[in-house]
Amino acid sequence: MDLELNSPLMPLPTPPQRKPAWRRLAAWLIYRGRMTLRFDTMIWRFAMAGLWVVCSAVLVITALGMPTGIGIAFDAAVAVAIGTLGMAAAGLAAAYVLALCYVPVPRLTTGVLTFTGFAMWYVGDKADIGDWISVVLAMIIAGIGLAGGLFVGLLAHRRVPVLLKVALIVTITVSGLSFDRWPMNVYGDVPADAQLVTAEPEVAQIAADNPSADGPYPVTTFTYGSGTDTKRDEFASGAALKSESVDASAYIHRWKWVRSLFWGFDETKLPVNGRVWMPEGNGPFPLVLIVHGNHLMEQFSDEGYAYLGEMLASRGFIAVSVDENFLNYSFWGNIPDNDMKVRAWMLLKHLQQIETFDEQAGSPFYRKVDLRQVALIGHSRGGQAVAMAADRSAWFDKDKTLASLDAVKIQAVIAIAPTDTNVDKKKAQLKDTYYLSLQGASDGDVDTFGGERQYIRSSFTPGSDRFKATLYIGEANHSRFNTSWGTMDDSLPGGLLLRKDEMMDADDQRQVAKVYVGAFLETALHGNVRYESLFSDYRTGESWLPAATYLNRFENGSFLPLARIDEDYDKTKLTNGATAKAERLQWSEAAAEDRDGNDKGTRGAVLQWKQGDGSYSLLLPESVDALHDRTSKAQQELVFNMTNLERDLPGFNQDSDKDGGAGIPLPQVEIELRSRNGAAARLPLSEFKAVVPLPYTHFTLFPWMENSVMNGKYKEPTEPVFQTYGLPFDRFQAINPEFDPAHLSQVTFYFTSDRGKVMLDDIGIADVVRVMSAGIEEKSP
Repeated sequence: MDLELNSPLMPLPTPPQRKPAWRRLAAWLIYRGRMTLRFDTMIWRFAMAGLWVVCSAVLVITALGMPTGIGIAFDAAVAVAIGTLGMAAAGLAAAYVLALCYVPVPRLTTGVLTFTGFAMWYVGDKADIGDWISVVLAMIIAGIGLAGGLFVGLLAHRRVPVLLKVALIVTITVSGLSFDRWPMNVYGDVPADAQLVTAEPEVAQIAADNPSADGPYPVTTFTYGSGTDTKRDEFASGAALKSESVDASAYIHRWKWVRSLFWGFDETKLPVNGRVWMPEGNGPFPLVLIVHGNHLMEQFSDEGYAYLGEMLASRGFIAVSVDENFLNYSFWGNIPDNDMKVRAWMLLKHLQQIETFDEQAGSPFYRKVDLRQVALIGHSRGGQAVAMAADRSAWFDKDKTLASLDAVKIQAVIAIAPTDTNVDKKKAQLKDTYYLSLQGASDGDVDTFGGERQYIRSSFTPGSDRFKATLYIGEANHSRFNTSWGTMDDSLPGGLLLRKDEMMDADDQRQVAKVYVGAFLETALHGNVRYESLFSDYRTGESWLPAATYLNRFENGSFLPLARIDEDYDKTKLTNGATAKAERLQWSEAAAEDRDGNDKGTRGAVLQWKQGDGSYSLLLPESVDALHDRTSKAQQELVFNMTNLERDLPGFNQDSDKDGGAGIPLPQVEIELRSRNGAAARLPLSEFKAVVPLPYTHFTLFPWMENSVMNGKYKEPTEPVFQTYGLPFDRFQAINPEFDPAHLSQVTFYFTSDRGKVMLDDIGIADVVRVMSAGIEEKSP
């Protein structure tokens, strides 16, 4: 019998209800968020600390290059705070994205590393370091931070063997100490000819006191200013004299509100502030205005020329350092438009203010200023501004507010590492004005010789006793001429990439400035002609100068040109009817170019030879005889300017100088002079002055940076700069008494070195600049 199971059926379990998609997504997102830091172990946290340290350090350095004016501590703290918040936010965001993607790496460390690299690139890009170099430096800095943090983490980890820790310490220490000797970081040798100089013949030394030494006058120091300066007490309550502000709105049309916020005034009330060094005595004394160039406006520049002001005042000049900081660059307020024109205009306004002070009884200036004897000294943009002020009619002829300056006579201009840009499509043209320019070959800011352009544009009435001169200093940079500008030629952080070990000491560089500024103003304003030979040949004052590479260029009103080369494009036709010919060499005329390949504003005869027997001759008509017949019977000499163009020769490799410039020798030159009676005399140039090699500059810390930093600004290691050579005729008469320089018919340059390339310019006849003995009377100012 079948048994029937009679039991109720058990109900099936109800499946769990599925949560909404958004809840499942949220739960997953939360879960992945919890997994974000899963792989960031203790060692990787040390790595993040290393990244934070390097990132903060770079941001602090960057903040110092873009100051707010509130203070260094504030700027640094804000930079670190912003960097820390940015790093945390970016790191966590990146780590979370990596967690969502299940990427099995230390996610937060990866995010922090990415942020650090990007921040370093951004800083480099905004600092105009250059596209490629910014990327490379970002990778290097981030890599150093990461590796440094990992290194510390490994040292702190208990499970890492002691032997491994010691090995790491030794490896990193040795690598760090030898980093600058790694092949990639070592510069090649400079060309061989830059190291081998023919022994210089001895020259007589100037018999006068050192022009950089303090003079006999006690010095009084004071300031004049607006009386309302919010940044500097010396121009506010500390000002001995109150000056009137000036309205520059006719020239400035863009003045940012941030600039007004910082300074407390706008373009309609620019202050006339000055630091004065005045000799004690009755006077009147010559007046010298000194003006700075473009620097960070928050880092005041006018204090940096006290070393010149004190020295000049002790020697009988009233020296004034002019405040134009409110026209300088700011990261926050940029720079006003037409700043170059206003820099020159402000100098003229200072002259007017001092003119007023000189007429005010009770003023320290009262009847002490000789406004007929004025000199202007400018540095950087100030070096261009002083030339513009001396040629004021070119820009300010219609400015009726400057009418009183007709009685003020600017006799001399000194430009230190000047800019030379077009302003209203014009540049200064100086006529019968003493001109001097100093320039460093290691200048990382104004890296081309703008002063040589202004030299070319300066001219004299024939017979004038005035002169123009330049001094090119191989080991000098830009900033060290101002004691407030530090040692670097670029603001932070870019300035850290510039090399300093090949430069002269800052005190030595300022010593050169003191010697030349002192001697120049003694000559131009005190009439002390004993110093004049220093400008045609630095060797006559060699005992006053630190050891360095110097090149002089010089011309005075006695110069009779035979070959200016600028007349036309017929290379055979020269000045005053002279003609030219060449044998056994390549001969052309071309524009003289600076380091960047830009025209310097003059042309020269370019001569290239291979066999060591090429020649270049000037044939002079009889009409030249009368032109250089001096009633004064002054001794005369042949004068010419020459620069080496070896870098243009085949085989010269400027990017890899280890071959010593392919062994290209310095030019060896002999000069033959012939008179109309057929008598000739020939002497090597080295008996007068050795051909000085051009300075070769390594601008950046490492060679792999040189062609990339600042988008290739420093790719050329040298700039052709002219050296003036003077060859007295009596030296040629000594070897052939029949030679008659009064009837000179031919000048021939023989090039006897194996090969070479030079440019000749400004060949002529001039009175010899004698090295004066101690008893020489001074000329009247």
